[in-house]
Amino acid sequence: MASHRGAHPEDHQQFGPNQTSRLRAVVHDLAWLRSRGYGDDSALELVGNRYRLKRRQRNAVARSACSVEERSHRTARCREASTLTDRWIIVDGFNVLISVEGLLGGAYLFIGRDRAYRDVNPVQGTYRLVKETTPAIEAIGTAMVDLDVEGLTWLLDDDVSNVGRVKDRMEDLAPAQIGWRVLNRGDVDAELARSKQVVATSDSVVLDHVDSWCSIERIVHNRMSDDNPHVIDLRVPVDCPNSGASESGETPLN
Repeated sequence: MASHRGAHPEDHQQFGPNQTSRLRAVVHDLAWLRSRGYGDDSALELVGNRYRLKRRQRNAVARSACSVEERSHRTARCREASTLTDRWIIVDGFNVLISVEGLLGGAYLFIGRDRAYRDVNPVQGTYRLVKETTPAIEAIGTAMVDLDVEGLTWLLDDDVSNVGRVKDRMEDLAPAQIGWRVLNRGDVDAELARSKQVVATSDSVVLDHVDSWCSIERIVHNRMSDDNPHVIDLRVPVDCPNSGASESGETPLN
């Protein structure tokens, strides 16, 4: 039986509705520290200990926070879906596929300060096709056809397990209405960072180098008929009463 890209058993307790305000406050404090030159590890340890976060909560806030400078850079280069018509998009293959699988499977995804969607567990050399793989590829293809993009170029990491099976599945599901290329690469991040095309990724390092990027996860999410309660927006609203913070990131730790 195929595996399922669903929520971890601990996630409902760690990321349920009663945790959202607390996690937003953590993201704000972590961003404040990063904006003032604190190292990622030391800043995460400080806020993680202060708020007594579990391991998966620490992963979620670490992937959702960024400095004020990083946020400004990334959001200024984020393209809306309506601007993608007639464009080729180069896709961070496993990064986007796993997130959309999780979106369809009920896993928890987090909207970070830079507007990117991220899960808790990024791919680290291993990947297995799951029952959401085909629906995820189809959902992406349908969304891109409806946006009338010129085409997608998928880049898949050569060193990730089962890359050949993923490539075959993507090629089998290629929509006829748009261009659709699936390529294996040895250094996907470097190629994405150099690209002058619109890049689809949530990888922070890549986002800090590209000229423009888009969130395919957000596009698919916005097309879903039912709101997904497991997509958690960790951006701090202006004058958020729960954190005492503003999105400018100028309020220090108390």
